[in-house]
Amino acid sequence: MESPWSHHQATVNGFRMHYVTAGTGYPLVLLHGWPQSWYEWRKIIPALASQYRVIVPDLRGLGDSEKPMTGYDKRTMASDVRELLRQLGIHKAGVIAHDWGGAVAFYLAYDNRALVERLFILDMVPGLIKAGDAFPLEFALKVNHVFFHGGNPDWAAMLVGQNVDGYLRRFLTTLDFNYSPAVFSEEDIAEYVRVNSLPGSLRAGFQWYAAGLREDSVNLANATEKLTIPVLAYGGESFLGDIRPYWTPVAEQVEGGVVPHCGHFVPEEQPEFVLDQALRFFAPLKI
Repeated sequence: MESPWSHHQATVNGFRMHYVTAGTGYPLVLLHGWPQSWYEWRKIIPALASQYRVIVPDLRGLGDSEKPMTGYDKRTMASDVRELLRQLGIHKAGVIAHDWGGAVAFYLAYDNRALVERLFILDMVPGLIKAGDAFPLEFALKVNHVFFHGGNPDWAAMLVGQNVDGYLRRFLTTLDFNYSPAVFSEEDIAEYVRVNSLPGSLRAGFQWYAAGLREDSVNLANATEKLTIPVLAYGGESFLGDIRPYWTPVAEQVEGGVVPHCGHFVPEEQPEFVLDQALRFFAPLKI
């Protein structure tokens, strides 16, 4: 059976980026989180591709993209996506983003105001914290893994590397992050274990968190000009919940709410919800 998407690679900002494309029409860019890859959107791509040109990169350091030693602040990662779109001749796009991909999407929209026309965020905040602010205890407990990953990424990678499968199952099969423990098949888990077992993948992924606690916090504090594009923001009922209060300080037009019966991995737990919202939200966009 022919795949509904095709695989490509491009050299962007000095590293090889793997990406997937499908469909024709107005461009929609899908940005994944950790510990994922383009594969996160496998349930979403075919339906979107029936109406849109879908571009789904493996972000710097994860999936089958190369693993540079530096550049894991989300502003730099956004510039990676911008360069890919430039090479593809794309000057306007809508963006759907989950987890850390949501922070990348924020800077993609913030720094390229003529490029991103609408932004759909799933279970993510613009950044972990602004430099100078206190980290709210309730939020810190919810995302406790952030400090293990980001405090000392090399040590975290060494420890997790001893049992990648076991570690990822905490995120993919427990009620800490999922509404149901049965969302991910063994095939799905095996794919995420594969890409996170590639040389340099764990270190790169944990650098996402290290930068989140350091460079990203400074960048967010300096991002004082609100987005003016429409932003749709939904969080999973059993993880972040209503994320609109995190987005209204950085965007003028925010709608959304809570995805019922859903944890953190919204595109994989509730793909029909995501598709329904995406088709409604991006309908006004035309080539």
